[in-house]
Amino acid sequence: MITTVEDFIERTQQANSEAELKNLFLPVIGAVGYENAVFARAQNKRLISIPWSEFPPGYLDNYKAMQWDRIDPVVQKIHYARGSFRWSDTCDPKQISRTDRDFFESCRELGVHSGITIPMRGPARETDLISLSFREKGAPADEKTGFVYMVCVQYWLKYCELADGRRSLDAGLTAQEVECLKWCKEGKTNWEIGEILSISQKTVEFHVGNTMKKLGASNRITAVIMGIKSGIIQL
Repeated sequence: MITTVEDFIERTQQANSEAELKNLFLPVIGAVGYENAVFARAQNKRLISIPWSEFPPGYLDNYKAMQWDRIDPVVQKIHYARGSFRWSDTCDPKQISRTDRDFFESCRELGVHSGITIPMRGPARETDLISLSFREKGAPADEKTGFVYMVCVQYWLKYCELADGRRSLDAGLTAQEVECLKWCKEGKTNWEIGEILSISQKTVEFHVGNTMKKLGASNRITAVIMGIKSGIIQL
């Protein structure tokens, strides 16, 4: 059983097909408690394709027939969200619209309850997403959020490699950029990295920002995983 991000990265590195990759991914997020999962690609606040999904029977057919992506608050939020978010974060409980309330209620009736969404952006500013949810009332475990996020990012990076031919390459990082990336992998803050390397926090921010630009990563976690995949840093 895969229990760590490192294990998942190592196993998925060997995947030779999208189906094999999916079969590695689903048990991992299932072990965390998520029974529903979907991988979709979006543009202009609409879903343009759904490569795969795991939902109760009838849910996806109903979603497509009703064109729910036009009103789905999750689809609207992914285009400006900076990281993963709970579905409950898409609407202010005190100001939720009747449309949003009815939409979420319809989802619950079809076995899709509260969940989280991880948006991921490619080099052409396209936005992909992975949404994970429960079939009965539940709530995402806070202590598992980081693990789930990194597993989803690794799934996406490997999927893009298999399906789109994108590969993470050594982007010519400097020695200090590599050092900062290594400590990002260990979960250190910019201030802590600065203390370890005897440089200022601003300098760390500069190096981490450059690293993300060179790797084409939208955030530091994605940069870490891309660094591991490229062999820039070790597991």
